[in-house]
Amino acid sequence: MDNHIQLSMPVRNQNVFAHVKTATDINTGEHVVYMGSVSGGPTNGTKGVVRRKYAKKAIVDLGNLGIWNVPYFLLSSSLTG
Repeated sequence: MDNHIQLSMPVRNQNVFAHVKTATDINTGEHVVYMGSVSGGPTNGTKGVVRRKYAKKAIVDLGNLGIWNVPYFLLSSSLTG
């Protein structure tokens, strides 16, 4: 049993989203994707538009779900629009 085998796992295309770290990583009006799973919050993968930026969070319009205050670490910028 000296042979090591690396198992492959199917992974989503990692180039679809760019993780947002700070306010400089996104612009007002930019399309973003909510990547969190907070109890009582929006569903993971919900798309929205940045309405306003603050130091540690953005105001994001998530359409029918309403307007939410979302910390940047829970957002990804959609590279595909």
